[in-house]
Amino acid sequence: MIRYSSLLLALATITTALMAGLFYAFSVSINLAFRHLPDTQYLLAMQEINKAIVNPVFLFSFLGSPLFLVLATLAYRRQTGSPKFGWIFAASVIFIVGSFGVTIVGNIPLNNQLDGFSLQGSSLEQAKMMREAFAGPWNNWHTIRTICSVCPLVLLVIACLRKG
Repeated sequence: MIRYSSLLLALATITTALMAGLFYAFSVSINLAFRHLPDTQYLLAMQEINKAIVNPVFLFSFLGSPLFLVLATLAYRRQTGSPKFGWIFAASVIFIVGSFGVTIVGNIPLNNQLDGFSLQGSSLEQAKMMREAFAGPWNNWHTIRTICSVCPLVLLVIACLRKG
C-alpha cells in the first residue's frame, strides 16, 4: 500500500522534474537557436511561446510543483525523525523561491512587457531595442530558475532513495 506521504513526494518529484526539464531544454536548445534569429523573428517567436505555454498541462506542473512540494514537506515533517524531511524541505525552499518565485517576479513581467510590444508598427531599431531590453534580463532570470529547478530535483531524488 502506498502511503500518502510517499504519493506526495512522488508528485512533487514528478512535477519538479517536468519543470526542470522544460527549463533545461529551453536553455540548451531553444535559447541557443534563438541567438541566430534576427530581432523581429526572435521577438515574434518569444511572443508565440509565451502565448502557447499557458495551457492546462503546463499549469499543472507549474502550479503543482510548489503545491506538492509544500504538501510533501508537511507530510514528512509530521514523521518524527524522518531522514527525508530535510531533503524535501531544502528542495521546497530552493524551488519555491528560486524557480517559481523568480518566474513570477522576473520572467512573467518581462513576458508581459514583450506581449505589449507590437511588431507590426515597429521599426528594425525599435525591435532591436526591445530585444536588448528583454533578452538579457529574461535569460538571466531563466538561468537562475533553471538551476533552482535542477538542484531541488536532485534533492528530491535523494529523498526518494533514502530509507524511512
